[in-house]
Amino acid sequence: MSPRRPVRAWVGKPHTDPAELAGPRGLTEDVLRGDEDERGGAEGDDAFWESLLTPQRLARIDAVVSARLGSVTVVLDRLLDAHNVAAVLRTAEGLGLARAHIVLHDARDAGAHRRVTQDADKWLDVGTEEDGAFVAKKLASEGFAVYAGHLDAQARPYTELPVDRPVALLFGNEHEGPSPETIAACAGTFRIPMAGFTQSFNVSVAAGIALSQICSTRRAFLRSAGDLSTEERRELRSRFLRLAAKLARRVKR
Repeated sequence: MSPRRPVRAWVGKPHTDPAELAGPRGLTEDVLRGDEDERGGAEGDDAFWESLLTPQRLARIDAVVSARLGSVTVVLDRLLDAHNVAAVLRTAEGLGLARAHIVLHDARDAGAHRRVTQDADKWLDVGTEEDGAFVAKKLASEGFAVYAGHLDAQARPYTELPVDRPVALLFGNEHEGPSPETIAACAGTFRIPMAGFTQSFNVSVAAGIALSQICSTRRAFLRSAGDLSTEERRELRSRFLRLAAKLARRVKR
């Protein structure tokens, strides 16, 4: 079996100049480390990083930044399978979420998902936590209504979750689900109605279904593709400029 081809982070015609095979012109090791260089390539110099990217890539970055949602997030509570974590992170990034939260099942799991996310996690603000209830309470203090995916009598269909305020969807361990303490810290629970004999979807599929619905209805409520402030968009764009250039160099190497 041939090795998986890495995701392409560079848009435009491929470079054929042997002198540029190590990466975009001007992207030296000093710049990659964030050091100042004589051309002004400091970590915060957006103009420098823009000069390394094609117009198509810059347009894509601007489009992505404008569609980022800070008022929808996802919490993955003690998932066992790193592939499930990776799949949800890829879905979250693809739907335009700005951040995600991972409650580790085991301290050794830290970073395991990054092997299979195809770099999607790099475009997200991913925080790792130690307790699901703590994350739920923290998000609630920030104004989020946190709903846990759980099959109980009070669980409402995912299509009926309110979106008039920031929303966080929490998905628990594949076998045990969220802990009672975590559920108690949430605003409520939700379920995805099943039309077949299967009781529930795989957690990554369930997250894709529910997050897609919430993102769509939240954007309709906001009447906007994204909701980041001007300052948040500026900071995110600066981060994406640097990341796009560095990923391009890594892929070419």
